[in-house]
Order: sequence, then C-alpha cells, then structure tokens
Amino acid sequence: MLVLTSWLLVPAFLAAGIVLYGYWRGRNRLWVLLPLLFLYLGAARAGYDCKRWEERERTIEELSLDFVETEGRVSSFEEKNGSLQIVLKNTKVWKQETCYLVPGLMVSVKLLGEPGTDTLLYPKRTGDNKDISLRLGQLLKVKGEVQPFSSARNPGEFDSKGYYKGLGIDGRFLGKELEILDPREDPLLDGIRQVREWGRSLLYKYTSKEDAGVLTAAVLGDTGGLPEDIKSLYQKNGISHLLAISGMHMSFLGLSFYRILRKTGLGLGSAGLAGAVLVVLYGILTGSGPSVVRAVIMMSVAFLASYLGRTYDLLTSASLALLLLGLKSPMLLMNGGVQLSFGAVYAIGGASPILEKWLGRKRFLSGAISTGVAVQMVTMPITLYHFFQIPFYGLFLNLLLIPLMDWVVCSGIGIIFLGSFSPLLGIGAAGTGHYILAFYEWICKSMEGLPGYSLTFGRPEFGRLAAYGLILFAGLACLKVWEKYEEKRIGENKEEKKKRSFYGLKVLTLAGMYCFCILFLKPGPVKGLETVFLDVGQGDGILLRTGRSAVLVDGGSSSKKSLGKYSLEPCLKSMGVPVIHFAFISHGDQDHLSGVAYLLENSEDIKIENLMLPYHGREDEEIKKLEELAKRRGTNVIYVAGGDQVQVEDLLITCLYPGIEDRPETTNEESEVLKMDYGNCRMLFTGDMEERGEKELLERPGERKILADVNVLKVAHHGSKNSSGEAFLDAIKPRWAVVSYGVGNSYGHPHQEVLDRLKERETEVFKTGEGGAIMMWTDGEKIRFESFVDGEKFSRYN
Repeated sequence: MLVLTSWLLVPAFLAAGIVLYGYWRGRNRLWVLLPLLFLYLGAARAGYDCKRWEERERTIEELSLDFVETEGRVSSFEEKNGSLQIVLKNTKVWKQETCYLVPGLMVSVKLLGEPGTDTLLYPKRTGDNKDISLRLGQLLKVKGEVQPFSSARNPGEFDSKGYYKGLGIDGRFLGKELEILDPREDPLLDGIRQVREWGRSLLYKYTSKEDAGVLTAAVLGDTGGLPEDIKSLYQKNGISHLLAISGMHMSFLGLSFYRILRKTGLGLGSAGLAGAVLVVLYGILTGSGPSVVRAVIMMSVAFLASYLGRTYDLLTSASLALLLLGLKSPMLLMNGGVQLSFGAVYAIGGASPILEKWLGRKRFLSGAISTGVAVQMVTMPITLYHFFQIPFYGLFLNLLLIPLMDWVVCSGIGIIFLGSFSPLLGIGAAGTGHYILAFYEWICKSMEGLPGYSLTFGRPEFGRLAAYGLILFAGLACLKVWEKYEEKRIGENKEEKKKRSFYGLKVLTLAGMYCFCILFLKPGPVKGLETVFLDVGQGDGILLRTGRSAVLVDGGSSSKKSLGKYSLEPCLKSMGVPVIHFAFISHGDQDHLSGVAYLLENSEDIKIENLMLPYHGREDEEIKKLEELAKRRGTNVIYVAGGDQVQVEDLLITCLYPGIEDRPETTNEESEVLKMDYGNCRMLFTGDMEERGEKELLERPGERKILADVNVLKVAHHGSKNSSGEAFLDAIKPRWAVVSYGVGNSYGHPHQEVLDRLKERETEVFKTGEGGAIMMWTDGEKIRFESFVDGEKFSRYN
C-alpha cells in the first residue's frame, strides 16, 4: 500500500528540486533520479508502517479493560514515582484462550521497597521464585490490565500515543502480579546497566543531590533525578540540550580515547575500532535514545573514514543516521527531540560553514558565532512548534556556556573513576562541576528579569514554517553567492580582503538576521473570534481570542488532577497566549477553577491581568483561596454580577445573571451567566446553572428578547437533566450547542433527556467527550466548528 501523507510533501518537493537541478546542470540522469526512487521507497515504507500500526492499535483496543496475562523479555526498567516502569519486548498476551503478539508494552507495577534507595528492587510476584532483583533480559509474566496510550485532545497537549509509537511501544500495562519465569539476564546489557547504577551511586555519594541530578543526566543519560526547577530553568533559557547525551559527549569521549590510542602507537584500524566500540558501549550505557544512536552512528562513520583515509563528511553521516533511524521507526521522525538533534547537525554542517566563510575564517570568534547563529536559526521553528516558546537570550547563553560543558562532563567522569579508589579524590573531582553548575544556575536566573526573556509565540502554522524555510534558504544562498563574487573580484589580494572584511558590520548583520527570524515567527493578531471549548474531562474550560486579547471562562476539572500543568497551560502556550486579559470564574466548584488556581500559583509563563469572580461567591472558601492567590500575583480581582459588561476589542461580554439583588441557594445557582456578542455571533455560557435559575432569568423583563438571538449555547452543568429545561431551550432555540464532560463520568453526563430536548429543537450538538476540544471560529457572520481530535469541520453558517 503506497501512502503519501502530508508530512512527506517536504521531501517530495526537495527530491523534485534535486531532479530539476540535476537536469539543469546536465548531470548523469540515472543518479539524478535516485532521490525520487528513495522518496517512493520511503513513502511505501511509511504506508506499510501506518498499516502495521493500525493493526497493532486494534489489538490493544481489543485487549484493553480486561484482566489479561502477558509474557515478555525485559528491555529496560526504571523507578518512577514509587512504581517500576518496565518495557517488555516481543510480548505475548493471553486473553482467555487467545494469544496475541504485541511487539512492545510499558508495564507499571508498584514497588515493595522504599523508592529512591540504592537497594535492589523487588517487585511483587507470584510463584515459587526466590528473592531476585530485576535484570535486563529476564523473562517475565505479568497479570493485569492493558490500556492504550492517550492521544492529545487539546491544543498543546502531549501526545503520549504518538511518542511511544515512535519508540515501538504499543500500550500501557497496569501490573497487579508479576512472576519471573526465567531469571537469566543478558550478560552484556545488564552488566552495562549495573555499571550505570554504580556510577549513579557514586555521583550521589560525592556531590549534592542537585548537582548529582544534573551530572547523572549529563554523563549517564539518567534524567530521573533531575530537579524539576533546574530542568525548567534550563529549558526556559534554551540550554536544556546540555543535559542530553549528544554528539558533543560522543565526540569528546570517542575522539579523546582515539587520540590517546593513536599516541600509544596503535594503528588507524585498531584505534578506530576501539573508539567505535567505546561509543557503542557508552550509547548503551546512556539509554540508546534516538539522539544517542545518531551520535554513535556518526562517530562510527568518522572512525571508518579515518581508517580508509577518506574525508569525513558531517552531512552524509547525519543523513545515514537519519535513514537508519527512519527505517527502524518512521514515527521517530515526528519526535521533537529527534528533529532538534538533526536540525542542529544540519545547521552545523550546512549553514554554519556559509556564515563562517562570510564572516572571515581568520577571526577567532567566527566559528563560535556562526555555529551559534546557524543552530539557533535552523532549530528555532522546531523549538517553537514543539515547545511554543523561544528563549531570546539562548544564543548568547549557548556561546558562553557550551565551552564549559566539557569540564562538567570531565568532572562527572572523574567523580566516578577517581571516587572508586578514594573518597577524597571523588570529592575533589566534584569541585569543578559544582562551581560550573552554580555559575549556570546564577546566569540563567539573572536572565529572568530581562525583557523578552522567554517569548511565547505558540505553535506556528504550516504556511509560516514553509515561508520561514524558504527565506532562510534564500538568505544563505545569497550569502554564498556574495562570497563567491567577492572572492572572484578580489582574488588573492590579502590587503584588499582585510580592508573589505567589515567584520563588525557583518556580526551586526547576523544579529539583525537572528532578530528578523524571531520577529518573522511572531504570530499576528487573531482575525475574527476564535473560541476553544477545551476537553478538560469532567469540568469546564473555554478560551476566547480576538485580535491580541484573550479571555478565559472557567478552567477546571474533577477528573484531571493536573489539568493546569498538562492541559490548560500547554494549550495557552501553544496558542501564543502569555497574558489572559480577563479570566471569568462562573462559581466556586473545583471542576471550574482548579486549572486557573494552578496558573495563579505555579505558572511563571502565563499572567492573568483581571480575575472576574462571581459576586455571590464572595464567602465561598474556594473563591477566597483563589482571590488570595490572585492578589499574591498582582492580579486585579473584580466581582461580577448581572448587568456588568466588559468590552474586549470587538467582543462584548455581558453578565445576565445572577444580579446583586438575587439570592442563590446553592453554589451552582451562583454561576455567572455570560453572553458573548461578536457581530451576529452570540454565545451563551451558563456555568452550572439549574432550572430554578433559568426560570428566574426568563421571568425578567426584556431577557427573553436578549436570549432569543443566541445561536451558540454552552450547555449548563455538563448536560445534567436538572439544567437546560424545556422553557429555557424554547426561549433560546440555539442553532448549535457544546457539551463539556468527562467520558465515563459517574454522573451519567450528558443525560439523554437533555440531548433529546436539543434534538427536538434541531440543535446541532458537539461533545468534548467525543471529539476532544471543539474549535469555533467566526468573523461575526460565518461560524465554523471543528473537532481537534479528527480535524473534521462540522458546520458552516452564513
């Protein structure tokens, strides 16, 4: 089956361009057609892989939610949050009498021992096995439940399903009982794992907990102990790549070892082979992630080139690594870390030499500046696409901090090696790493107060990314043509070259290019009104954007415990919303405010300017806590009652109910009823209002007329049968309605009675439980709805 998906369009255009260029230059036509051949082979492989994964997904769905038994070999395991996460490969799953073959499963079982200790791990098991710690390569039998990984259901959410698909892991397995069928381990792999654990224990023994967490990440590839605040600090400053095992580590270790062997008199072949073996073993030691595999392949090619007496080509070896990784798992190419890793390599091998030659090779800083600028300009759109923010000062920090990272790695290796012989030597080796890491932390924190420290631009659309790539390519081509013209005109006249170097001006030009790239990726104002009804599970959360303003109506969940961290904040960042101008809280229930509370208490990247609280909720404990959090953050707190209005550019927000004179009897009856007017698009948000409130609202003079022109209804109380009564729906007669609820909730929301009432009035209903976030756009005349999960456009109205 030949499938050419949208993400293959870029290589298709590149291949076509290569073919046209080859014909234009009159090259051998057979070689020119090879790119097209490889493109079609890649498309065929992608189609086969997609079909294979569809079958694997159907298998996981069929096995899910049943108590089953699985058997497989241990590929990796780690302790995480009091549980043991075990990856089993080539597994067999038995459901009753039927056996299913599943290539990979992520098994999670509770630990018996205390987490975080250096003692051996003893998972719960059945059978007659003696006490034996878990080892790589052992054959396990686990009883429990299979669960599919979840896809992203809101903008900006992490796509667990896609991520693990790239790693070849089909689903999650919640283990209840575990039995070790074959205790024999893989001697090589488990031996390397034990070396890793031994090194980790020494790092924690001779350094502080914070330093050890960073050093284990930088030297051993183990990020489990990395402090969350340090991780966040490095990410925001654009230096988190320093904590990842990459080509820098491989080249440092491999080439150092290779040169030492060469100086001892070892031949090219023997030294190269030994160097290749070292980097392969180190790659296994550090977890064999995609970036590590890339670095191992490239270093092995470098050693092979040295042995054969051939010139090593960075771009060719990177392309070979990309090809091999893609053959193993095409879905890996969609991984943000993989894209950043290869993007940086292609920038160093492709763009950097052009910039360096243009600046002038004789200058000491030319190499560092050109490499830094090239990497930042090439990886900037990738960073923005996956992480939604740009660290403006990342370029300057990388120029300053990258040269020091070799010393940090040396310090970590020294602690492990010297600490094995003497505690005093281990502590002494830790000094260099400690002071450099302290400097890293100090300078990163110093950047936080600077303007433009972290720019939240959101995920750029495909058209902007394509235009950025074309402009960057054209700019580099112009620099190359210019440099060739200058070389041809000036020739070998060194004095003339020196006079015309204009080094300072060129550096300023590069700085201008860097700033232009950032400004080009900055999103423009939203045209019309964009509304996102978030899939928050059992709760409510609605984001409205118009122009450069953003309004949030509720933001909470009773089913998603970390809604703010994993759903609400990522959504806001992905849509380029660093500031919420007005955040309305309908009433004081957790399923309407938990995410907003997180933003006020924990988020450093999202600011709320005005918190709009329900007037009749002033005495509610949850509202009081929210007000206190807002005051600590410097957020303006306003209590809203019926009759209050807020104008946000062309959007008019009116609170219809309850008024100051009303006397709500329950928390739900305190819910703000908000009407949104944008041209001829009129929406009504009702919180958890019930039939009593609906009746009181309808009895007010003039309210029926106001409600009659509403065409979009946010269904009250997640579709409860005690809301959205007959009389209320008759007064509104909405063309569309949106219901927000959690799948499988214990309340039975949305109740069938409510859905039937809406159907009787020919109202088209959109459910977050089915389509994920519901995206609505209007220009004041036309209205369009779209499901985030499947991208289906539901309706259009003129």
